Amino acid sequence: MSFVNKISNALSKEPVFRFGGWQAMGAHTKAPDTRSTEQLLANIDYFAQRNPEVARFKEELKAMNPKHLGLVSDICELANKSEMLNTNINLKDPKQVGKNVFATWIEKLSKVSKENPEVLEFTQEVINQTDNTASKYFLATYNGILDHTEAAEHIKATKPLVKEIAQSALSGGYTMDYSKERNFINALDCFINPNSDVEKIKLMPELIKIADSIPSEGNVIIDTLPFIESKVPMKQIKENLEVFPQVAGDLLKQGKNINMTDFLMKNVNLD
Repeated sequence: MSFVNKISNALSKEPVFRFGGWQAMGAHTKAPDTRSTEQLLANIDYFAQRNPEVARFKEELKAMNPKHLGLVSDICELANKSEMLNTNINLKDPKQVGKNVFATWIEKLSKVSKENPEVLEFTQEVINQTDNTASKYFLATYNGILDHTEAAEHIKATKPLVKEIAQSALSGGYTMDYSKERNFINALDCFINPNSDVEKIKLMPELIKIADSIPSEGNVIIDTLPFIESKVPMKQIKENLEVFPQVAGDLLKQGKNINMTDFLMKNVNLD
């Protein structure tokens, strides 16, 4: 092999990362992952050379469904990345996060990819909608979800809401603690919960869209937890939803606040 070819081959094996350079803090949408399967497999080789956690499961990781390889690389990158912040999280440090969380994810990714792919797709959405600190906080606190296939429907229904939840919980400036990240996780817990009705979770994006579409001087209030945990039949909810824009429109134009979920559950008299 010529010297030029050797250099070219070495360059082709350089890792292709997503989180380098300056990054907005809090909630923000990352650019789509455009890396090829070949690049992602090369990334696994790169991390396996530097992380015994990856080396141990390298072949299983490389044999995973290709659509989850980007997540493997993202988790490896986050675990090997250190932010110059008071809130830097080391996913490998049992003293900080209770155990080697990175090893837990790496060990289970291949199996979960086959048996509970909704979890991995949800995790990818969290990483795509949050900064490194929030992403690491999620990985450190939500690793138990890897073993719960029964949560798949709740996870699938909640995925479209991750961006909205992140924007609500992580907005504002840097707090030098994990208070916003805890708020984010607590909000996710409201949805990914056996007490929550999956069908009502699925309806939430439509409620948000309708609330945002009504011209108003007032505010449309959505009490999420009472709504998704309510036992009100979906038939009644949908019937009330059909008339809500018309009933609430005039009052909102007058600057009054309307509790949308209260109306949907009780069909209260807004007059």
